[in-house]
Amino acid sequence: MRAPTLKAMVWICAGVLSCACSSNGSAPGPSGTAAAGNATGSAGAGAGNPDPENGGENSGENSGGAAGRNSGESGGAAGRNSGQAGESSGVGGAAGRNGGDGGDGGGGVKATVCKRGLAYGHHSVADLKALSPGVSWWYNWDFRPDQDLRAGAHLDAGVEYAPMIWGAASDRAAAKTAIGSDARVLLGFNEPNFGSQANLTAKAAAALWPELTAIADAKGLRLVSPAVNFCGGNCTDTDPFHYLDEFFAACAGCRVDAVAIHIYVGCSPSGKNKAEWLINHVETYKSRFSQPLFLTEFACDSAKSEAEQQAFLVDALSYLEAEPRIERYAWFSGRATNVAHVDLLGGSGELTALGKAYVNAPKNPACTR
Repeated sequence: MRAPTLKAMVWICAGVLSCACSSNGSAPGPSGTAAAGNATGSAGAGAGNPDPENGGENSGENSGGAAGRNSGESGGAAGRNSGQAGESSGVGGAAGRNGGDGGDGGGGVKATVCKRGLAYGHHSVADLKALSPGVSWWYNWDFRPDQDLRAGAHLDAGVEYAPMIWGAASDRAAAKTAIGSDARVLLGFNEPNFGSQANLTAKAAAALWPELTAIADAKGLRLVSPAVNFCGGNCTDTDPFHYLDEFFAACAGCRVDAVAIHIYVGCSPSGKNKAEWLINHVETYKSRFSQPLFLTEFACDSAKSEAEQQAFLVDALSYLEAEPRIERYAWFSGRATNVAHVDLLGGSGELTALGKAYVNAPKNPACTR
């Protein structure tokens, strides 16, 4: 059954009325300098029902709002959580666990150091074929591939599917059976600090984490943290850094091989780099946590045109491909109605101009797609 569409919360920030609140304030940057923020909350997280057949990614609620969300938050102990089992600070992740991202991933998917992915749950076979020259993996907020791809078309296309345990309501027993032998990572809870998403306190997420660890252990998968974002309105925690700090404190000794983050920002900084505010956020996460980073949702949420979104995308990908702490990233989204000018796909199997820019953007030289 399709999950009911959630009404977007409307926030007034910096004199602008918006359902994806942005703030153009400044905050201390990761290096101690003032960094323009303009960060928002989730513009496009997974819906209340994580099954990609049932809506996929239709939430716009609780966008923005959190004071201090501007990217420059510094501090935190660099190298926090450095004792997590299996962690790695560079591309490749936990050495020896299912080959990492640099070895053999099993199944029909060639394991490479290719980073580029997509957050989307309604692919046709033609869609995946069109994306496959540049997109090496995707996820859909569920632990089963999209309905049209369950016969294995993604294996033929050489595109890895990354399963997720979306929240407490996800059927963990079914996931252990359904996750295929080609899987290499298991993504943790989707925006648990959002009331409209997984809606788990840090302590509640930590209490459930052994169940995810058991699935990852049984399947030989690397395990990725709950995916966090700044939240406003109905939240278990407005601040993703604080949420992760509490999660790790409550889950001492837990296995977390990478940290997942979502970033929605404006794309009109004063400088030439249109991804400046996204970069500021990533740099802050780098200073706060030592694990590899999975940027599993990102986009400019203030773009007024596809050309403006594309300028942001080009600058963002240039940084993400070159940044060794970013192990994977996934654009939001293939097709979306809750964030403007983000669609990579038009008709079935047809790339938009933005989609062509995403697929054809330069890759990490080690990526051999």
